[in-house]
Amino acid sequence: MSKSTKKKYKMAVNLSKNITLKKILIIVVGLVFIAYLYPIEQFTFDERYPTDDVVSESLRLFREEPTKTLKTNGKDWTYYQAGDGDTTILFLHGMGGSYDIWWQQINYFRSKYKVISVTYPSVKTLKELSDGLIAILEKEKIDKVIVVGSSLGGYLAQYFAVNHPGKVMKVSLGNTFAQNTENKVKNETLVKVMQWLPEWLVIKTIRGKYNKEVIPAANNHPVTDAFLNELLGTEVTREIFTNRYYCVVDTFTAKIDSNIPLQIIETSNDPLVSKNLREALKANYPQAKVVNLGNIGHFGYLNEPVKYNAVLDEFVR
Repeated sequence: MSKSTKKKYKMAVNLSKNITLKKILIIVVGLVFIAYLYPIEQFTFDERYPTDDVVSESLRLFREEPTKTLKTNGKDWTYYQAGDGDTTILFLHGMGGSYDIWWQQINYFRSKYKVISVTYPSVKTLKELSDGLIAILEKEKIDKVIVVGSSLGGYLAQYFAVNHPGKVMKVSLGNTFAQNTENKVKNETLVKVMQWLPEWLVIKTIRGKYNKEVIPAANNHPVTDAFLNELLGTEVTREIFTNRYYCVVDTFTAKIDSNIPLQIIETSNDPLVSKNLREALKANYPQAKVVNLGNIGHFGYLNEPVKYNAVLDEFVR
């Protein structure tokens, strides 16, 4: 084979390789594109809870009531306000929640108290969350509140009470934790990866944890199953979930003033708050009245509302 022929042959081989690489690259890019466009599996409450009973009817009627919107610091806050009592209860949800997750408590307390429940916008710090709460209270001309928070909401309740003690009458901390490093150590890498994964895969992963651990801990209660699965992929997106995680691992060192009445509600089988964190919270606030609701999981206010409301009612009164 002549030199010129060899040269041409080599050029043809290189060209073929380049074409093959381009094809592979196009295929890979196409697959990634398809993966990110894959639809998110979504459910409605009624699909997961098809029973037409008092619970489903009360939620339907509650959701028909109007909410309010307040724009502060560039973020839209959705919140619900009802009742006309002299005392206001402020409800704060966790990472996987929204304002209406408290509907069974709101319906219970609204006849005697003014009630406010919020949905957090996509922010990454406790200060941003706290500033939004202050803006809502100022708009509604409310001077002081009883704060009821669960999980992230309980952590936010502590931050709010520490930084705005004059706004707080009492604090109820449900299934939550004090400032710690455990949550960050356990979840930081996973959350960093989540930010780059397709949204459907993130929601599927969270839903898998709920269905494997969280809902069984709630004794497979159908209301908890339906409500949490409905939120994922609708109110709770990848961005919302990961940003709320950053609020969970945000830090502050001060504690709630010992003069503010404090309640801690815990459960024995909480799959999302470890025993170490539960004990640390109680050690942080030895003055708190502690109530253990037994083996009812992380979302006791959803699956055991009568029991939860009674404990809240005694503390609020």
